[in-house]
Amino acid sequence: MPNGQNPSDDDTELNALGARGDLVSDVAHEMRNPLNALLAYTELLKTERHGRHSHPKYKQYSDIAHDAAEALVRICDRLLLGEETGSDDAGVETDSCAVAKRMIARYSAMAEQKKITLDMRFDREFPKVPIPVAVLEDVLGNLVVNAIKFTPAGGTVAVIGKRDPVTGAVIMVIRDTGIGMPAEKLSEVLKFLPVKPVEGLQGEMGTGRGLSIVKKQLAPYGVAVEIRSNPNFGTSVSLVFPPPKA
Repeated sequence: MPNGQNPSDDDTELNALGARGDLVSDVAHEMRNPLNALLAYTELLKTERHGRHSHPKYKQYSDIAHDAAEALVRICDRLLLGEETGSDDAGVETDSCAVAKRMIARYSAMAEQKKITLDMRFDREFPKVPIPVAVLEDVLGNLVVNAIKFTPAGGTVAVIGKRDPVTGAVIMVIRDTGIGMPAEKLSEVLKFLPVKPVEGLQGEMGTGRGLSIVKKQLAPYGVAVEIRSNPNFGTSVSLVFPPPKA
């Protein structure tokens, strides 16, 4: 035992971690109850149980709301079960184009309120990626929402899927025409640690944890995260997947 270390220090740390885990589980449990109610009501809206919607857009909105409610319930379940990513996902593959479409739809209202265009451009025959659907949804959701927060009205947020012609790497890029970051801020962000919360362009509060969560979620799958940014020219976050096995 190192000099000066109290024998009870390890127990104290373990107790603190246990208490934090209990708190997360308790919060997830309490959130799950109202979320189940929300899920049930959005199911009624989605299936038009009591009559057709008066406008096609309302049917589309109810589908998106139901999809988002399902995603929240799945997140609560993962927290309750204490599931870690990467432990039992060998051989899993996900249609990233389909996931990107869902994320564009899910956050289209948020972008529309800010007068931002959401765009999606994927190479033809873009391959599936070796990552679970739930993880890719979380990652893209984090990055798209963050891009919307820091892009001014009239700007664009794009999700791009492409192959590196030299290495064959599969790359997904979330690119915005937002305010960007100076070199010193980018250097801080590239440490992928939680940073000081930052206010978005319309008062939305960024928690400063998004990129560190993204990095942690992708690490078990060997996905590299690259960030480029310039003030007033926007930011691009690239997810670089290993080349598909032959």
